[in-house]
Amino acid sequence: MDRNYVRQLWLNAAMLVFFGALLLIGTFNDEAIAKALFSPDNIPVKVLTSTGLYPFFGSIVLFLGVLFERTLHSGHKKPVKVILCVVCMIAILFMGFIGGGSIADRNCLGSIFPEFNRNVPVILIFSVLLMYPLFFVGFHFAKKSDDKLLVQRIFVLLIILLAAFLLMQSLKNLFTRPRFRTVVLGYEGIGFVPWYTRFAGAAEFSELYDINADEFLSFPSGHSIQSISASFILPSLAWIFPKLRDRQLILSIAGFAFGIMIMFTRMILGAHYLSDVSMGAIIGTLLSCVYAVAQMIISAKHKKQ
Repeated sequence: MDRNYVRQLWLNAAMLVFFGALLLIGTFNDEAIAKALFSPDNIPVKVLTSTGLYPFFGSIVLFLGVLFERTLHSGHKKPVKVILCVVCMIAILFMGFIGGGSIADRNCLGSIFPEFNRNVPVILIFSVLLMYPLFFVGFHFAKKSDDKLLVQRIFVLLIILLAAFLLMQSLKNLFTRPRFRTVVLGYEGIGFVPWYTRFAGAAEFSELYDINADEFLSFPSGHSIQSISASFILPSLAWIFPKLRDRQLILSIAGFAFGIMIMFTRMILGAHYLSDVSMGAIIGTLLSCVYAVAQMIISAKHKKQ
């Protein structure tokens, strides 16, 4: 499988050039592009954008299901096995709920149905229907996987996905850029600012105009970081679905295509500028490079043993 990761690295390099070019274009033309694309009431686009975070959270639940099966049938002593299984199950329940909440969020289906946002019963329904079944899929197919490195591979994947989430949160709070959909509302003091200029007074404006604090977290795009992660999430399915082992490059390309689609939905809805989604894509692609290198190292160490 090393060849697959080498090819993925070459693809990542090409995509970094592409996204870098988009960032450069956005840096000088963000406002004009945002005005040209803005269509905040586009229902089909809102539905599409609502799928953007599903691979990210869904894959975590899926692979936690794999880890649960591996732990349950491991050689650990019973007390250790019980503790690990309980921890794994708690993580599955938590991440499934977070994933369900991401779908119901005001930036996803909550933009169509405002009553969905932060509605616990609705979130539970999404979690039960769309997230938790992936646990059983992972558990079932883990039994059929002959990859001896499966647990190590999954741990690396989960660490990188956690890094993606933490980077997203850290950078958003560092830059505090107003979203275009808020800028166009004409609030005094809230205008367009380039991505490299930190917007001052976000908390004060949020309180003054009763604006959700999330409206000042435009840069970088979280949807872009998490959706571009599909470029390495989808190839990871080959670990438990043997028929996909020769299709990892295709799966990675499909992941990038999915991420790019989500990037454009975010711009159309005025949630992000081109520079926001481009930087998010760059971060996601860099993490994809880390993923490929880490998987190659795991494989190389195994061959030496």
